[in-house]
Amino acid sequence: MSVPHSPNVESALIHYVESWVRLLARGDWDGAMALVEVPNFYGVRWTPADVRRILLDYGMGIEPAVTDPHALSELPRASLGAFDDGTGYWVDFDMPLEGAWSDLTAQFEFRRAGDHYFATLHDLHVL
Repeated sequence: MSVPHSPNVESALIHYVESWVRLLARGDWDGAMALVEVPNFYGVRWTPADVRRILLDYGMGIEPAVTDPHALSELPRASLGAFDDGTGYWVDFDMPLEGAWSDLTAQFEFRRAGDHYFATLHDLHVL
């Protein structure tokens, strides 16, 4: 599923990442990773096992539960910017874990191809 180019593309990209997080929160790991359409800059296409390994490392041996961002009273902690070369956008989205916003950040990139933007999970780490 790509994001069509529109005047509201920036909010659509944030919504896309929120949808990814909501799928993780529901336990639909395969569905979430299906939203990550292309490999990252390093040629890595993340799998559910990769994301779970990062969560396990972050939780120091205990995998924290991903929380639906809409279940939190605070607004999502997200940053968005356009690439200088005009090829797309990046989104940094703090992961909601165990009912609170964490410092574990999912870094997405959205590259434009034609009239759509295609998602990649660039990295998942503490900034």
